[in-house]
Amino acid sequence: MRRNILRFLGLALAAVAVILYINSIGDTGETATDPSTRLQCDEHSHIAAARATAAPTTRETRTPEQLATAWAQARSGTLLAGLHRVHEQPDRIDIAFDAKAHTVAVLTFRSYEPLGWHLDAVVACQQPATQRSSPPATAPSGP
Repeated sequence: MRRNILRFLGLALAAVAVILYINSIGDTGETATDPSTRLQCDEHSHIAAARATAAPTTRETRTPEQLATAWAQARSGTLLAGLHRVHEQPDRIDIAFDAKAHTVAVLTFRSYEPLGWHLDAVVACQQPATQRSSPPATAPSGP
């Protein structure tokens, strides 16, 4: 009896290892070409997207992770904890941000040799304007 249980546990662990390996091989399907399929927006959010409209003209020396970190710091420091690569090719890297166990933004970076990596597109979950928290309005100073 004990031998059968150990044999079953061994087979179960092997099956889990195979599944994890298959999932880690990389993106070859829809998520590789459409980062918005990775988003997990809540019922009060919608997907917003923006793309670069012109090719870069200045040299960028920062890595995609450094650029993504700067992007996240400009929005919400809480996004930094959930930064991770979700797609990688020689000329394209997608970096996702998780918040509360949900992917809420994906940044696509492209390599423009010899200009380095540049942000090419952003897809993110966006709340309606009425639900966003905004800084309080201040009265203009002066006479």
